[in-house]
Amino acid sequence: MGSTKLVSPEAFSNLVNRRIRELLGLAAYISGSGPGTQCFTRPLLGDVLSEATKLEELLDTYGVKHNRRWYPLRQAGAALKLFSNVSYILQHLLHFLPAYRLLPLEVDFVAALTDALEFTCRVLVRSSHNLLATARELQLAAPSGIPALERFADDLPDGRLPPDRDSDKVASPEETVVYLATAFLNLAEDARFIHLTLSNRPESYAGLIPDPISEERLRNLEQKFHNLQSVYDTHISDSNVETLDERLPVLRGHISVTYHLLETATAFVHYCERHLLSLSSTTPPGETTDAAPLLEMLMGFSLAFSSRYILVTRSLCHDMLKRYAIQGRISVPVPRYRGFHVRPSTLIARIVSHYGSEVVMELEGDSYNAGVTLDLFRANEKINARKKRRLAEEVHRVLAAEASTGEGTVQQSAAVRGVIQALFACNRLVLYERDVIVEELKLRADENTEEFVTRVLVQLLTLGKIDVPTELSVSFSGDRRVLADLRLLAENRYGEDDFGNNLPLPDRLAYLRK
Repeated sequence: MGSTKLVSPEAFSNLVNRRIRELLGLAAYISGSGPGTQCFTRPLLGDVLSEATKLEELLDTYGVKHNRRWYPLRQAGAALKLFSNVSYILQHLLHFLPAYRLLPLEVDFVAALTDALEFTCRVLVRSSHNLLATARELQLAAPSGIPALERFADDLPDGRLPPDRDSDKVASPEETVVYLATAFLNLAEDARFIHLTLSNRPESYAGLIPDPISEERLRNLEQKFHNLQSVYDTHISDSNVETLDERLPVLRGHISVTYHLLETATAFVHYCERHLLSLSSTTPPGETTDAAPLLEMLMGFSLAFSSRYILVTRSLCHDMLKRYAIQGRISVPVPRYRGFHVRPSTLIARIVSHYGSEVVMELEGDSYNAGVTLDLFRANEKINARKKRRLAEEVHRVLAAEASTGEGTVQQSAAVRGVIQALFACNRLVLYERDVIVEELKLRADENTEEFVTRVLVQLLTLGKIDVPTELSVSFSGDRRVLADLRLLAENRYGEDDFGNNLPLPDRLAYLRK
């Protein structure tokens, strides 16, 4: 409503009385049902969610957030809406767990799921008491009757419908498996921030909100897992692919359980941010739960189990990709800036780790495990040895040219500077410091000028003050999918320029930024 006209109190009260009648009856039913979760069936929770949503929309239409009298009713209805939604998701998980074929965890998920449902149901009971009390204060009509128990029965007959509908025939699941497993691994990188919940103690949970745990971030991640589930259902549900690889329905179950757990996490963190951890130092009136138990549900249940299932599913996806791996080999240049130092080695190892494949790097007859950063560092020994030989050759070439033209050098430091300038001028040397100090270095009794200049330049190379461009290449052997990303990394100069400054990476390597 865009009107600035004020609604009359009587008209608005009559309107709310008509619209809230069903929700008050549901609240009365919940309030009188006693402790436990037995009354909180999916039909009941669905009705509460629907009626609370309609009440919230009605109140918001009339600007309730800015009205002192009616705002407490909105707060009471919002709690019923949120916790009935979470309770429904938890009931859904309990119902579908056998179909998900979840991999085992060290922690009992069913027990934790049952505890979480008991918590949200307790909050619903308190929220129902609060709604009824708020309605009385507003002089709204009491519910005319309480619904019958039979209305919310959720007894389902055993069995499944006969699977007699024709499905599309697929010759090989390879393309589908690779796409879904890779997509999950990319989402696993997006979800790295939630793993913090496994290493933090309850007393530090509040400090994780809103950074790194926020409603915006969790909602975005939840939506991505929902999209992946939709992709699976769209492209696989009407085909025989699941019969060709028995791990596909296992993957689908883990995508689904992660998505639903993130749904509950988004709802919990919304309530924390909006109601419990605001700038106000006191809990606003009408709140039906305290921060500590809600944070425990958010961090210790929703996000902790999301994290655990993402981690075990990563291993599943790695195994699936290995089964369909096509081996290949590529040759790429060595990183120009200081070879395989921290940045390029870390990025290479992260690409290999992302896919979970074994990739070997080879350089002049030696092999290195491309998935281990420290092993890649070892390649620098050979690269630096090559650079030192190259330096010696260049020093000899420059000094020999000067000798042939009759040009001599009087001081050793001048000889060094002359060689540096000559090599820099023809792009055979990279200077990281323009003013290289060499005066304190003295000629030894047992070396000539060429040996002295070579020793000084090698020392400057070791100190990282100069570098020598080389045309060295390395080869990588392994899964072609991994090699494609490694080639792309090399084409983008391993994420750095000749002076070690960051360069942007293409979107296909976005998972490396996480």
